[in-house]
Amino acid sequence: AKVLKLEKPADGKNQTFYWDLDTPGLSVRVTKNENRSYIFQGRVSGKSLRITIGDVNVWSLEDARKESRRMQQLCDQGVDPRRNKAEQDLKNDKHHQSKQNEKITFGDVFAEYVEANKHLWSDRHLRDHIELSHRGGEEKVRGKGLTIPGALASLLDVPLVKITSDTLIDWQTKETETRPGRAALAFRIARSCINWCQEHDTYMNLIDAKVHQAKRVRRAVPVLKPVKNSVQRNQLKDWFLAVNDIQNIMHKTFLQISILCGPRSESMRSLTYSQLDFKWKSISICDKVEQEDRIIPMTPYVEKLLRQLPKHPESDFIFWSEQSKSGHITDIRKSYYTALEEKGLPKFTVHDLRRSFSNLAEWLEIPTGVVAQIMGHKPSATAEKHYKDRPVDLLRLQHTKIEEWILKEAGLLAS
Repeated sequence: AKVLKLEKPADGKNQTFYWDLDTPGLSVRVTKNENRSYIFQGRVSGKSLRITIGDVNVWSLEDARKESRRMQQLCDQGVDPRRNKAEQDLKNDKHHQSKQNEKITFGDVFAEYVEANKHLWSDRHLRDHIELSHRGGEEKVRGKGLTIPGALASLLDVPLVKITSDTLIDWQTKETETRPGRAALAFRIARSCINWCQEHDTYMNLIDAKVHQAKRVRRAVPVLKPVKNSVQRNQLKDWFLAVNDIQNIMHKTFLQISILCGPRSESMRSLTYSQLDFKWKSISICDKVEQEDRIIPMTPYVEKLLRQLPKHPESDFIFWSEQSKSGHITDIRKSYYTALEEKGLPKFTVHDLRRSFSNLAEWLEIPTGVVAQIMGHKPSATAEKHYKDRPVDLLRLQHTKIEEWILKEAGLLAS
């Protein structure tokens, strides 16, 4: 009641102070807007200081007097009360930041990681990140029912600070039960994201860089046996018969070029006419973002296949499709696998055809470096990296041999 009756400053002053006679250093500051607060004023180390204790509506007069005496005791000991307050504010800030960090989930970090690095990735690699982190529960575009969550989905809502080796082990154990291949890929992608966190000013302090390096974590990741499926020499004839029975000319041409050149599927499906040079008989292929375009020979039979394809008036894609969002053919498996089944052949995937080209070249004892350069593999030896850069004409010599041999075995070329 005493405090609330104190008059506001007169004569145009902004504030006035009313000093407590019972407690030296304590005053009530009243502003011209009638705001009232308790103030402590004292001296420490020969310097004066003034500290606001608090609003009179929050602090009672007795509590303000106790706080003022406490501050005066600190001053008498040569301790600045403001230092204690600053230390407490720092602790509060750290506590607040800790609570904020707990809200940062792996999903938040993963989305930022993808956005920061997607320009360095191929379309396929980016699609893997999107599919593996898909939460599921949406209506299927094809068929009935809902989509299932990706292999990374169960990690997305886990706070980054709570991801431990045990977290990764439990996650991998669960995912491996139903889809070991996707689980192993998801682990490699999650590991890359965790490694990326170590380059981030904030995230590097939220997760241990070695969380995925423990042996028990690596043991939980399924070890996949390498796929060695490929078209054998004695299967070539039936394979070409099966593929040529496919009605879609885009599909069967794409498949034949795949086994005759061994390209990566995505780079061939998205091939454009601007990448073809019919004059100098060459094809420019871009496999990966970090690699420059490479030139491979346009062998005679491949040229024949390319020339017979119909052109689209509004598309530059060679294997164009009006049904696909990308503008070029995407999924050819249905017609292809049906054709293989009718001929009693195994289900050779499109990637198996790439492997087939490499394996079939072994019959002719073609230099390994030549096959690797045609397929776009990185050089594995010092000589290949720094000294071998075969011109396209030299590649053509060997590549034509491979093509002629495959066609003869398939019965498409006279012996």
